[in-house]
Amino acid sequence: MNVLSGTLDAIGKSWKILMADKELIVFPVLSGILCLLVSASFFFPVSRSGGDLAALYAHNRAGFIVLSFLFYFCNYFLITFFNCAVIACAEIRMAGGDPTVSDGFKASWAVVTFIAAWAVVEATVGVALKMLQGRGGRRNLITGTLGTMWTMASFFVAPRMVIDRTDPFTAFKSAWSDVKGNWGHQLIGGVSFGLLGILASLPAVLLLFASGFRNLPALIFCVLWVLSVALLTSTLRSIFQASLYLSMKDGSVS
Repeated sequence: MNVLSGTLDAIGKSWKILMADKELIVFPVLSGILCLLVSASFFFPVSRSGGDLAALYAHNRAGFIVLSFLFYFCNYFLITFFNCAVIACAEIRMAGGDPTVSDGFKASWAVVTFIAAWAVVEATVGVALKMLQGRGGRRNLITGTLGTMWTMASFFVAPRMVIDRTDPFTAFKSAWSDVKGNWGHQLIGGVSFGLLGILASLPAVLLLFASGFRNLPALIFCVLWVLSVALLTSTLRSIFQASLYLSMKDGSVS
């Protein structure tokens, strides 16, 4: 019950911060746009050359690994950079300040070398998990479990980097010890945000079914609705990271 109440308290704080600083949604918007551009810059050249990723893997495994690493690195760098910006602004708000978008960019830029180093680590893990992944069955279950464990173990790395200005390797060592005592908060938070996203997207899904998937304005509205929900929950997750980490530091959550 203590874990549940502490997690719900952190989620409640996250919502209040987002309502006070709605401009924080700018960060996941920029992250999403830039990640789409990165994806396009990788996949379009491959498709225009007449090949595909499966063919590249079959004929040039080293090239595929390098391409995958660069793809993961660019995306993880962008995601972490903007995630750190949201976390920094959330910290300012929880300290009684009034954060701006500029404050978020400044905070992330101050630790950009840490973010780049962490993106290298995440890209390496991402490629390794991709190489281990099979086609269904036990291997996918194992890689899925390992991926979940990695996500939980690295949960507090971004807050430590941007709030405490700790290098990512030291942050990961500390974060791993943190998560052993706070995995319940992460689990409840993850489930809560997942349910929030599903429930908030439900009206759009029902409208889509009611229109028979043939009404273009309804389809556009539903897509924009679901994207808005995704941006909202993404921002809340980042604020939740900051809220839970700061609560853990001051001892109000353990």
